[in-house]
Amino acid sequence: MQLETISNIPDEPYLHLLEKVDFNPIFIMGDHRSGTTVLYQILVATACFNYLKASHIIKYDEILENHINRTQERTRQELENLFKSLEISDRQFDKVKPTPDLPEEYGFILKNAGYESYLNPENLRLFVQLCQKIQFASNSDKPLLLKNPWCFPHFMYIKSVLPKAKFVFIHRNPIHVMNSKLKAVRLILSVESSYIQLISKRYHEIFDNPMRRLLFRVMYSSLFGLGVRRVTQTSMLATTYYLENIQSLPTTDYISIKYEDLCQSPESTILKVLEFLQLEAKTTVDYDKEIAPRPVKLLPEVENSSDEICRKLQPYLVHCGYQV
Repeated sequence: MQLETISNIPDEPYLHLLEKVDFNPIFIMGDHRSGTTVLYQILVATACFNYLKASHIIKYDEILENHINRTQERTRQELENLFKSLEISDRQFDKVKPTPDLPEEYGFILKNAGYESYLNPENLRLFVQLCQKIQFASNSDKPLLLKNPWCFPHFMYIKSVLPKAKFVFIHRNPIHVMNSKLKAVRLILSVESSYIQLISKRYHEIFDNPMRRLLFRVMYSSLFGLGVRRVTQTSMLATTYYLENIQSLPTTDYISIKYEDLCQSPESTILKVLEFLQLEAKTTVDYDKEIAPRPVKLLPEVENSSDEICRKLQPYLVHCGYQV
């Protein structure tokens, strides 16, 4: 007698329902700390899109079950209570208040499953599944909006496997990007974030291993300029990839905006994006209220290296219209 296989994954009995679920994703593309989060949040606020929520990451294996059994609200409330019990008031590194509905990055789901954080042939199947899950459990008439800075230097692969994909690129002065990266990484490595612990297995593992955590802190420290050299290298790789490949994308498939323009003229910038996507906001949004830019105070090592950084990134600075 053959024993029936019992799955511990709540969604397993419902995965066959995804076979005919279609999606044409829209990707927000930009380097880490370039404004992808605020752009994602404002676009989500227009009510035009389905999107990946923090609850989808924390309860990934229950998305279908909760939808079919209509237990989403109960699960959401349980997470709300968990956030309160952990005294989670912000994401720590950017003052964004976490909620179960907070727009988040799909890279966490890929990494939590043991893959790279960016989309590639090894994790493509999982990525398609997560997109189908969100569409199935959301409003099927809305397009799917996604963001994941790890995919910024891989957008041509995404276009090759998802030919109907659209892209919204956001750029920010790279000096400010690197400065923000260093501050954010140093903060989350020095003070444990309960919220990031919930959504990132890798972060949890780093804090559980003091030697590994120390290694990361040294890598991003001001010691011998290690931190600034590291963020300069990653920004160079990402921006060089962008310059070398952006001409290969049809102009009908992407739009580029600047973080500085989004802060200065949020409404007109967002309306420009929506017009490109042939969408209209489905709710009234106070665009100015959604923007809370803070004065940029450069770290000493970033300020001291700014001339060299600008020299290395001159082609990108010129392309985006930043003064050099």
